[in-house]
Amino acid sequence: MTKAIYPVISTQDRLPFYLTGIGISDPEYNVKRDKGLSSHQFLFTSSGRGILHVDGKEYPQHKGSVFYLAPGIPHEYRPADGEWVTSWMVFRGEYAGEMMKNMGFDGFMYADNFDMEGCGRIFRQILSAASDPINGGGNASALVYEYILAVRSSMFSEKNNSGKINDIAEKAIVYIDQNYMRDISDETLAALSGVSVNHFCRIFKAETSMRPLEYIAGRRISEAKALLVNTDMEIGKIGQMVGYADRNYFSIVFRRTEGVSPREYRRARGTALL
Repeated sequence: MTKAIYPVISTQDRLPFYLTGIGISDPEYNVKRDKGLSSHQFLFTSSGRGILHVDGKEYPQHKGSVFYLAPGIPHEYRPADGEWVTSWMVFRGEYAGEMMKNMGFDGFMYADNFDMEGCGRIFRQILSAASDPINGGGNASALVYEYILAVRSSMFSEKNNSGKINDIAEKAIVYIDQNYMRDISDETLAALSGVSVNHFCRIFKAETSMRPLEYIAGRRISEAKALLVNTDMEIGKIGQMVGYADRNYFSIVFRRTEGVSPREYRRARGTALL
């Protein structure tokens, strides 16, 4: 049974990510888009087999396969034999393109051994939320980011399982995780492995899909989010603890990453600690 939901877009288009469509295609048919989509797309295979065509290459799809397509990428997919069942989600956001690239989703990505249980649970939550004509759009959009992170974890762990992460990047990541609250330069990180800064930055970006300073900022904001939700610590103090001496700059970086201010993030998580 095919099911598709396209939420009415209202105020959620101001969010970093918002849902534009979600559904289950049972069966999936031949789809050809010469100019790609205007939205970002995830599609995973629940059963059966299909074929994806991108940039002149074929990618077989089977149970556990997943692919990501950025807007504007021409593609075609079709059943390989028998019935092909897929679950798909499309989404947009004012800064979605930049944020997806920062998370490693650049253009087209494909992986096998998708975490159908964990990611599937979030997918079903989005599908349920999108069915609500009153609050569905906002609630679904709040889950889109969680789904992206879950898919990212699944796809990247699959990639990393094929080979150990480069030692140069690994040493830098360990150092950052232990010292993120301090000032860390590219020179310091490169020196850990005795390589040039340019060589280090190329290796780190290839392994993590982020520049070193982006990873540091992400690590700091991750810790700040935990402190905002789990403590009553003053926001400026939290900024200092994670490496931002200036409260205003901390708020700017936090909003750039999360789409809301630290105060708004704390309030949205159901706490009165302001």
